[in-house]
Amino acid sequence: MRTLVHFETGGGEWAVPIERVHEVRLPHGITPLPVPKAGIAGVIRRGDEILTVLSVLGAGAGHVLVLEGAGERFGLRVESALGILRVEESAITPPPAGQENPVVSGVIRAEKERMILLLDADELAKGLQ
Repeated sequence: MRTLVHFETGGGEWAVPIERVHEVRLPHGITPLPVPKAGIAGVIRRGDEILTVLSVLGAGAGHVLVLEGAGERFGLRVESALGILRVEESAITPPPAGQENPVVSGVIRAEKERMILLLDADELAKGLQ
């Protein structure tokens, strides 16, 4: 059984392992960078930390997930955090072919022909480099 944080963007439903999520917060205080790389929304302050916020899944305006991946802490802009999802390992299929960067590590078969893409926080973090 896997425990995941479930969220959505305009492009669909997503999940990330709960052990990679430090916080779900509102997107207040995101400061845009003057000349950002593609997929960077800006930076946000979290206590004494300044975190880069990714927008690789679309603009997303509702929440920022604070994630840990590849030894980095960063934000991910999403439309809406939906809650906690518990999924049997057998419900997760291998990642789809055709990804330039393997950020999707699996596909969860949900009811009524829905699917939820499982994100790899380590691969997402590579977008910070």
